[in-house]
Amino acid sequence: MRFGENVNNYLVYSVGMATDMEPVDQSRRFYDDGISIGGFEITSEDFWGWLTILPVLVLYTLVALIPIGFAFVASLHNLPLLNPQWEFVGLDNYIEVFQIDRFWGSMWRGFVFMVGSTVIQLVVGVWMALVLNKISRGSRLLSTLVFTSYLIPTIIVTMVFLFMLDPYDGVLHAAGTQLGLWDDYLLGNTSLSMTAVILISSWKFSAFVTLFTLAQLQSIPDRFYEAAKVCGATTWEMFRDITLPRLYGAILVVIFLRAVFMFNKYDIIYQLTQGGPGSATTTMPILAYRETFELGAYGMGNAVAIVMFLFLLVSGILYLKHMNPSQEVQT
Repeated sequence: MRFGENVNNYLVYSVGMATDMEPVDQSRRFYDDGISIGGFEITSEDFWGWLTILPVLVLYTLVALIPIGFAFVASLHNLPLLNPQWEFVGLDNYIEVFQIDRFWGSMWRGFVFMVGSTVIQLVVGVWMALVLNKISRGSRLLSTLVFTSYLIPTIIVTMVFLFMLDPYDGVLHAAGTQLGLWDDYLLGNTSLSMTAVILISSWKFSAFVTLFTLAQLQSIPDRFYEAAKVCGATTWEMFRDITLPRLYGAILVVIFLRAVFMFNKYDIIYQLTQGGPGSATTTMPILAYRETFELGAYGMGNAVAIVMFLFLLVSGILYLKHMNPSQEVQT
């Protein structure tokens, strides 16, 4: 009897231990092999990776994908802003967008604003980065002053420039008229207002280019320049053969980012000129705003926004495919 009781106790203990260890074994198998559902296999690394980025995906869906989808659906309807009754019209809004002159004019002005701002910001930003990289004393103070323009809110920048360009009390207006650069209110001049907006936006956003370029400059080892000096290379040869090739990838990325941001720029233009005088500074974001809130055509305004989105999407894909800035940064 004692032998039988011992056997029974051992069996009960073994079954209990197997039951207690089964979840641990399953957990270990999950960490080692992942899970398989039918023909679909998920490794533990994939599972935790997707779980990590899940909050980002949810946030991106809420702030980007759902609004884009809503805008596309709205663009297929005749939707008066003050009488929001959804009348399906299909692609009629898109056909009308391409037929109105103000659409092509706003696209051209947006292109001019994008190219002008990007070129000036690139030249000024790279130049400031080269200067900051060479200065050894007082570089932190100078860097703080340079980046201050980018940290100041856009509304403050526009208010300051509106005050300085005021035709009665503005110091910039007085200086410009004394030098014969302009005679009347600069932002009210149909031929000079776009130039003024480009220059003001470039003053504000050039520090963005400086930040990118300076980080890339500081990653270049000093031994490259020391070896070049030993070989008798001049300053221009060192810039051409050492600095510029290693800045090329960063410059390509900056051009892409600044071009997209400036084509989408709405706030600084509207705060300075409201798209005027007339339509001299009306770009596509301002046209979409006018169609939606001034003319009350909510569907038409969303059609303009979708066309602008598709234009940037196609242009961005072509740019990234042909220029391949990521490969240039790696090399």
